[in-house]
Amino acid sequence: MSSLALDKLGESPATVLRLFSAVGSAAVFGLLVAPATGAAYWPAAFAWAFGFGFFFVGGTGYRILIAVAARTPSLTTSASWSGATAASALAALMAALVLLARGDDASLVLASYAAAINFAYIPVKFACIQAGCCHAHHGKMPLTGNHDLRRVEITLSALFVAISLYAIWTGAFGRAAVFGLAGHLAVRLFSRSARDRLPGTSSTGRLTGQELPALTLALACSLALALAQIPALPKPAVANPPPGLPDQTAIST
Repeated sequence: MSSLALDKLGESPATVLRLFSAVGSAAVFGLLVAPATGAAYWPAAFAWAFGFGFFFVGGTGYRILIAVAARTPSLTTSASWSGATAASALAALMAALVLLARGDDASLVLASYAAAINFAYIPVKFACIQAGCCHAHHGKMPLTGNHDLRRVEITLSALFVAISLYAIWTGAFGRAAVFGLAGHLAVRLFSRSARDRLPGTSSTGRLTGQELPALTLALACSLALALAQIPALPKPAVANPPPGLPDQTAIST
């Protein structure tokens, strides 16, 4: 069995890239979010990484699971980025809400997820290039010209990874989550628009765009947490009245 798996990986560089996307993004998430609970770093990092990987891989293969459960091989059984993103985003959001209910800072969870999901998208798009899939339907798109859409997605994702990591490094967890999640949501909207795959436009009747509401919910929570962390403006100081003059605040009508 293991030799067959290794042979399959050797024959398909795209499969290796997709595997690296899942394992690498889980590692990124675990290493970044480990301090969130105050537990021992390495056990916490492993536990968080395992949780991320469970939902990410489970969401990726939900179409395959449906086809197997329904015993209908005619169903499309391709891996699903939408499922991976939706499942992992909702899991990260629930974890953040649990920490928030405990009185802990939940922003680091969403910031770490933002960095991880953008990181995961990069090898996935390289896998698309390797496999020759996911071409844009439009020959020329606004802002991208004649550039390969997949390379544009890779560049933007790398940019949002860098922004998220820098913000996390400076301690601005709220801004890291907002910019990272907003960036990936924008990339997915742009990608679906260019490929005529926005929700409601599928001619097959298949549910599409599951990741969009999940990312929107996570982004809304991140924005609320970021706004809550903004300190209130100080009230203007009231000058003391000059000597010899009555205090106007003490005069009653």
